[in-house]
Amino acid sequence: MKKRLIYAGVSIYIKNAPGVGTTTNVDGEFSLRVARDETVVFQMVGMLVVEQRIEKSSDELEIVLKEDTQQLEEVVITGLTAQKKVSVVGAITSVDVEELKTPGVSLNNMLAGRVAGVMAMTLSGEPGKNISNFWIRGIGTFGANAGALVLIDGLEGRLQDVDPDDVASFQILKDAAATAVYGVRGANGVVIITTKRGSAGRLQITGRATVQVNQLKRLPEYLGAYDYAKLANEARAMSGDPDLYTRLELDVIQSGLDPELYPDVNWIDEIIKKTSMQQRYYVSARGGGDLANYFVSVGTQQEYAAYKQEEAKFKRPVAYNKMTYRANIEMNLTPLTKLYFGVDGNLTDHTLPGSENTNTLWSAVRSLTPLMFPKQYADGTLPTYGTYDLSSPYTTLNYTGYTKNNNSRNMITMSLTQEVKGFFEGLTLTAQVMADYQSYFYEYRRVWPNMYRATGRDARGNLIKSLRIRESTLAYGNDSDLWRKYYGEAKANWTRSFDLHDVGALLYYYMEDVQDTRWGFGNLGINAIPARRQNVSGRLSYGYNNAYFVDWNFGYTGSSQFQKGQRFGFFPSLALGWVPTSYEWVQNNIPFLSFLKIRGSYGLAGNDQISGATRFPYLTLISNRASSYWGYRGDGIVEQQQGADNLKWEVAKKANMGIEANFLNDNLKFVVDVFRDQRDNIFMTRVTLPDYLGLVTVPMSNVGSMHSFGSDGNVSYFHAINNDMDFSVRANYTFSQNIIDYYEENKLPYDYMSVTGKPYGIIRGYISEGLFKDREEIETSADQSGFGIVRPGDIKYRDVNGDGIINSDDRVPLSYGNQLPRLMYGMGADFRYKHLTVGFLFKGAAKVNYYRAGLGNDAGWIPFYNGELGNVIKLANNPANRWTPAWYSGTTETENPNAEFPRLSYGGNSNNSQLSTFWKRDGSYLRLQEVSVRYKVDNYPWVRLLGLQSIDLEFVANNLFTIDKVKYFDPEQATYNGGAYPLPTSYTFQVYLNF
Repeated sequence: MKKRLIYAGVSIYIKNAPGVGTTTNVDGEFSLRVARDETVVFQMVGMLVVEQRIEKSSDELEIVLKEDTQQLEEVVITGLTAQKKVSVVGAITSVDVEELKTPGVSLNNMLAGRVAGVMAMTLSGEPGKNISNFWIRGIGTFGANAGALVLIDGLEGRLQDVDPDDVASFQILKDAAATAVYGVRGANGVVIITTKRGSAGRLQITGRATVQVNQLKRLPEYLGAYDYAKLANEARAMSGDPDLYTRLELDVIQSGLDPELYPDVNWIDEIIKKTSMQQRYYVSARGGGDLANYFVSVGTQQEYAAYKQEEAKFKRPVAYNKMTYRANIEMNLTPLTKLYFGVDGNLTDHTLPGSENTNTLWSAVRSLTPLMFPKQYADGTLPTYGTYDLSSPYTTLNYTGYTKNNNSRNMITMSLTQEVKGFFEGLTLTAQVMADYQSYFYEYRRVWPNMYRATGRDARGNLIKSLRIRESTLAYGNDSDLWRKYYGEAKANWTRSFDLHDVGALLYYYMEDVQDTRWGFGNLGINAIPARRQNVSGRLSYGYNNAYFVDWNFGYTGSSQFQKGQRFGFFPSLALGWVPTSYEWVQNNIPFLSFLKIRGSYGLAGNDQISGATRFPYLTLISNRASSYWGYRGDGIVEQQQGADNLKWEVAKKANMGIEANFLNDNLKFVVDVFRDQRDNIFMTRVTLPDYLGLVTVPMSNVGSMHSFGSDGNVSYFHAINNDMDFSVRANYTFSQNIIDYYEENKLPYDYMSVTGKPYGIIRGYISEGLFKDREEIETSADQSGFGIVRPGDIKYRDVNGDGIINSDDRVPLSYGNQLPRLMYGMGADFRYKHLTVGFLFKGAAKVNYYRAGLGNDAGWIPFYNGELGNVIKLANNPANRWTPAWYSGTTETENPNAEFPRLSYGGNSNNSQLSTFWKRDGSYLRLQEVSVRYKVDNYPWVRLLGLQSIDLEFVANNLFTIDKVKYFDPEQATYNGGAYPLPTSYTFQVYLNF
C-alpha cells in the first residue's frame, strides 16, 4: 500500500493570468475562484508540474503530485555552466543559502567558520569599516593581487553589495579545473553568486525588518589618575629621574580637589556609550506567467557607531547608510528564446568626523593620559596640551566638523538566450552586454575651535590659561570620481546524454573595457587610457556510466597590461573523477556507503594584476618636470619608470586532490581536499643589478616565485528523529601555508636573513632570553649598548651570530604573518521541533601570533613609552606583572624573571621596545559566533486573514564570547593594542512577512 502524502506550500495559479493564485496550507487544502475552461497549474519544487483544465463547476478538486526524478538530482554551478553534482570533478564548495540569511553586516562577514576554503578576518567593528577581508585558500602570491574574483550573475562585483535574501545559489571555485574558463580573473579563486529569478504563479512578496543592538564589551582598561601618577613616579625612579608628582600633588589627585589641573579622565567613557543601533529593511516581489517572470527587491540599512556625540555646530553622527536595489526580468520571446534584463545597484552614505579617520580617536585614547587635561574646562572652553598642542578625542569627535563619502553604483545588463532543438539538441547560445557605473563624491566641512592650555592658578585660585590654537573658520572642500566598465560576452554550451555517455562542451568569449577618472593624473594622461581584456575559453567534459569523468578546460586571455606580442596567455587544465558507488557491486556489498567520489585536477591560471596601481609597466616613462642645474631655469627631464620590456604573465600552477563521501543514506557527508599552488613570474623590483649600469630608476621584472599548500574540508550529519523533530551538526576547516621560493635580494651575511625559503610576510626580530637579573649578567653578556643604557630588569637578547654584539644581524624569523591565521575552522548545529529551530555556530582560528610591542603600537602596551604621552593598561599596575628592583620595592621577590613587563622606564626605551619573542603571544581563538532561535508561524487562521502565507520570527546573538589568550583586546584586533574600533556583541531581532 502506497502512503498518501499531503503537501503544504504548493503554488497554485491560473495559467496566463499572472498574479492570480494561492498556495496550499499545512493540510494540503486551498481555495481559488476559477472560471470554466480555465487551466489551473500546480507547482512545487521536486515535483512534476500538473495542469488541470476546469470543465465544470465543483467545490472539490484532488490533485496527485509525482516526484520529478530529474529535478531531484542536485545541480552545481561550476562556472558558466551547471552540472549534476555526481559529474563535478573540480574543487567546488556549495553554500546553503539558508545559512546566509542570518542577520549580518554583509556576505563577507558570514563566510568565516561556515565555508571550507575561505580565510577571513574582521579588523574593525565600526559601521562602514566592518567588512571582513577574505581570501580563498589563503594568500598565494606576494605580487600585487591576491584577492578572489566575485561574480554575481556572471558579472564582476562585490559580496557586500548583495543582500543575502537575493541569493539563489552560492558557490566557491577553488582549483584550476573550476576556474580555468575565467582565464586571468580566476587565479586566486572565484566566488559565484546567482540571484533569484521570477517564477510562474501567484505574486510572492517577502518583507523583512531587522533591528540590531550592538554592545562593545572587550574594551581596553587603563589606569585611573592616582594609580597612573604613582606608577609614573616609579618609572621615573627606574630611569634615574626625580618624581613627576609630589606627595601633595598625589593627595590632590587622589581626592579629586582640582579636576581642571589634575583631572581623572577615562577617555573611553567620554567618547563611547558602548551600545549602538542598526536597522535593516528589505522587500522583494517575484512572480510571472507564461510570457515573463520577474524578481525585484530593495533594501536599506542604517548603522550608527557607539560614539557619544553632543550637539555642536557642523556636527553629524558617525554613521553608515546604504540602499540596494535589484530587478531581474526574464521574457519568453518564444518557447526556446529568452530575453533577460537586469538592474543592480546601491547607494551608500558614510559620515565621519572632520578628521576623516576615526582610528585617530582610538590612537588618541591610547596616547592621552587621565591626567593630561580634562574633557572641558569649567567655563566650557576646550583644552590642549603638550609639545604638539594635542587635542582630545572628545574635541575631535564633536568640534571639528564632518566628512561625508557618498558612493553610488548602477549596473544594467541584458542577455539573450537561445535553445536549439533538432540535430543540435542540448545546445544553448547566450549573448550578454553590461554597463557598470560607479561614482564617488567626497566632501568635508571642517572647523577648529579655540583651544587653551592651563598652566596653573593665580593667587585667587583662578585658572591660568593661554590660547594655543585659534578658532578657524569653516573650510569646505570636495572631490569626485567616476568609474565605468563596459562588458560583453558570448557563450555556447552543449550537453547531451547517449545511453551511458554524458558529453558536454563550452565555448566562451568575453571582453571588457574599464576606465577610472583617478587614472588620469600624471604621465601625460597615459594612465587615463582604458584597461582592456579579452578572453576565449572552453571546456570539454565526458562521463561514462556516472562512474568515470574527465574535464579539459582552457583559457586564452589577453590584457592591455602587457606589450604587443606578449598580451595573450594560454592556461589549460585537466580534471579526472571516479565514482566507485556507481558500480552495482559497491551498492550491493557496502550498503552504508551512499556515495563516493575521488577526483584530481592540475592546471594553469594567469594573473595580469601584477604591478598594483602602475599602468603599462612595460613602458619607460620620462618626466619633463624635473629639477635643473647649472643656472638653467627651465624644466629638466628625468626617467620616472624603467620599462620591463620582458614582461610576462604571473602564472599559477594549481594541483588539487579531493574525496567526497556520503554514508547512511546521505545523512553523513564529508569532503576533503588537499592542494598546492605554485606561483612563478611574480613581478618584483630587481635589486642585484650593479651600480655601474648607471640606472636612474630600478627596473622590475618577473623573477619571483612562491608556493602555497594546504587542505580544506567539511563534514555534516543529519538525523530525523520523527516527522516533527530533527537535528544536524556540521564542521569545516581550512589550512593554508605559503613559502617564497625566490625573492631577489642582495648577498646577505647569514642565511636566516634571507626572504627566500620563508613564508610570505615573515616577522623578524630578536630572541629574548628573559630579563637581566643584575649588573654582572649585563657585563658578561653580549653588548646591547646600541639600544641605549641597559639596566637590570631590561630584556636580554640572544647573540645569534656569536659576534658579541646585539644588532640587526641577530634578527631572525619569529613567526608567520601578523594578521592572517594559517588555520580557520567552524562547527555548528541546528535542532528543529516542528516550526521551532535552535542553532549555534563556533568560529575559530589557530596558528597565528601577534606582538604586544615592536610593530608601532608600543604606546598601547609599554607603560610610559612616550613619556608624558601614553595611557597605561591596568595589567601593568599589578607588581607581580612587572620587574621591580629590590632597592625600590624592598624585597627581591619583585625581581620576577617571568614578568609580563620589563622594568619600567619613563620615555622611550629602545632596548625594551625591540620586536622580539618577549612580546610574542598566541593569537588563536574560539568564538561563539552565533546563537539563533527561529520560529515559523503559518498554521493559524489569523495569519491567512492578514493575507500572509507565513511569518518567520528570528532572534540571533553574535559574538557572545571568545576563548583566547589575548584577554585584553579582541584577538582579531590584538595587533592594534586597542587602537581600533572593537568588534561588538550584537543582539538581533528579525521578522519575515511572506505574502
